[in-house]
Amino acid sequence: MNQRMRDILTEAYRHPHRKCFFYTGNNHPDAGKVLGKKQWDWTPQPTVNIEPWYSHTHTLALAFGAPPCYTSGGKEWVQKIITGPAEVSKIKIPPVWSGRPGQLLDKACEMLTQLPEETLIRLPDIQSPLGVAELLWDESFYTSFLIEPQALHELLEKITSFIIAYITEWKKVLGHRLNAACHPHLWATHEGYYISDDVNSMISPEQHEEFSIPYINKITEACGHLFYHSCTWTPLYFENIRKIHSIKAANWSTGTSADPALLIKEFSGQFVLAPHIGLDTHTEEGISTLNKNIRDAVDLVRYYLDSMQENTTMYMVLQEDLVKDEDMIQRLYRLFDERGYTPEARGLS
Repeated sequence: MNQRMRDILTEAYRHPHRKCFFYTGNNHPDAGKVLGKKQWDWTPQPTVNIEPWYSHTHTLALAFGAPPCYTSGGKEWVQKIITGPAEVSKIKIPPVWSGRPGQLLDKACEMLTQLPEETLIRLPDIQSPLGVAELLWDESFYTSFLIEPQALHELLEKITSFIIAYITEWKKVLGHRLNAACHPHLWATHEGYYISDDVNSMISPEQHEEFSIPYINKITEACGHLFYHSCTWTPLYFENIRKIHSIKAANWSTGTSADPALLIKEFSGQFVLAPHIGLDTHTEEGISTLNKNIRDAVDLVRYYLDSMQENTTMYMVLQEDLVKDEDMIQRLYRLFDERGYTPEARGLS
């Protein structure tokens, strides 16, 4: 473990109003060999995921009794169990150690005994209460906002109570070995929790404010600072994002959100900005339509860097396909080093 690097990142999370840039590819050894660097990125200690369930977005829907089903490609998913208020009133808050959540916690206990003390275990995916409700409710879900709001609020209260208990149990089980950031693969300490708020772009800002934000804030009040993800960040939802309490770091999908320069302008100084960049992210619509002559991943990263302000703290995740491209990782490392952003440039070699 690189304690000095850990201290620098911890301080950046606590004070995200200074111009700082960090990047992580989880210190992938392939990139290290290409670059001839044992420590080429800002990953002070290793983190492992609980496979194969770590990234499953339907885990909590399974916990609430949604039967599993499978796509034509063999992917596990869930069947709907709610058609209206009558089913909502029958739903009970499940025990944390039951079903799939219990399997994940059991696996975490097993991994604790097998992994080196310095290795962290990443918190698995947790969808927002509204996201879980959407998985449980049939096609009438989106009309329930207007027709059955009381029943929807009742369901959201139940899901919120479970999520608080679930996160609390993760903290008890893993203690300081928890990495609270699920997506993207940041390094983080055990403080706080992660939630994915992806339903926002499917509803109006007013509905999002009523049916999502209060429940996320309730979880935050109980569980600490938030690592927040939502795929789509557009101007319509900026004020809503500002109403979410105690965001520690936030992530969005570069390809489906507003211009990165606008996001940086709007949210710098409020929390750590944590975009993730893949080999082909520059080809996605949100970037290709900017007409900024962004031809590859290096151009996109440079665009992010050039858009930073004096109060921007950014912790960028380089995805595996990008990290494993020898030409790209060499060019990116050279760019970071020229800007003084590599560990070596900061005297941490």
